[in-house]
Amino acid sequence: MPFTLSHAAAVLPGIRRDGTARGPLIASALVAGSFSPDMTYFAASAIPGAMTFGDVTHSAVGVVTADVLITAVLVAVWLLLREPLVALLPARWQGRVYGFVRGRSWRGRRAPALAGWFCLSAMLGATTHVVWDSFTHLDRWGTRVVPFLGELVAGFPVYLYAQYGGSALALGLLVWFVVRALRAAPADRARPAGIVVLDRRGRRLAGVLIGACFLAGIVHRCLRFYAYWGRIDKPLDLIPTACFGGGAGLAAGLVLYAAWTRLRRTPTASPPATPSDTDDQAGEREQVEALVRREMSSAVTLRAPLDVSVGVGPDWESAAH
Repeated sequence: MPFTLSHAAAVLPGIRRDGTARGPLIASALVAGSFSPDMTYFAASAIPGAMTFGDVTHSAVGVVTADVLITAVLVAVWLLLREPLVALLPARWQGRVYGFVRGRSWRGRRAPALAGWFCLSAMLGATTHVVWDSFTHLDRWGTRVVPFLGELVAGFPVYLYAQYGGSALALGLLVWFVVRALRAAPADRARPAGIVVLDRRGRRLAGVLIGACFLAGIVHRCLRFYAYWGRIDKPLDLIPTACFGGGAGLAAGLVLYAAWTRLRRTPTASPPATPSDTDDQAGEREQVEALVRREMSSAVTLRAPLDVSVGVGPDWESAAH
């Protein structure tokens, strides 16, 4: 698949609309597992020879060994990135998106059982990847079982149409699933705890850093491709190379941004009053404010003969609120 992210579509049946996995499965391991066999291709941007290890990660043995370990690394990186990524969103979307990506807490689950379900989820995700690739790549068992996939149509083999067409359809399915899930999520405009506050300048700097790393990854990988082959027969040949290079650069940029954000330790702001407050809470707040005004008015009346002016200033209003 030219777009590794498309593989997540295969595990959507195991994920509920609220972002949690069905049964005891673990959603993050399912999704990361569906990416894991391709991670060596991205790592090849920095590790020479990593491309060849893809034969292992796309094998039955790799699914139950290397892919599980790679999934664990991916989930650890995801936990590093999650809150900083949510901080990049507009404030009105942060609560809703964080509720979706936060998923179900692991607390309260016994460690041995949690580890077992994590491994099983990782293996299920990796299996969907390997099976899917078998029917969309040259000389895999799927294309050998279905010889028609190797037939040429308009100068290209059928499996190539399945590869690119399947990627596009899967991306569309992922977008539909996420949009539908976010629309169904509870409307919560309060900023989630643990999400740092980024001003406009901070968001711009983050965008520049991430974008620069993404573009640098593409350029680096394409130049290396040309240096190795000495020519580019078709622009189509560069698409997987650009995707792997861009993905590697994007990953580096996101990790740098997340590390910078977490090291800043900027405290989150207290969320303002929002429409999510109940009518009773709003009524209680109004009663307290009215009581404060009456008390201050009485104080002014008592001290008037001394010609001392007393009012409710901004500091008092802040304290009252």
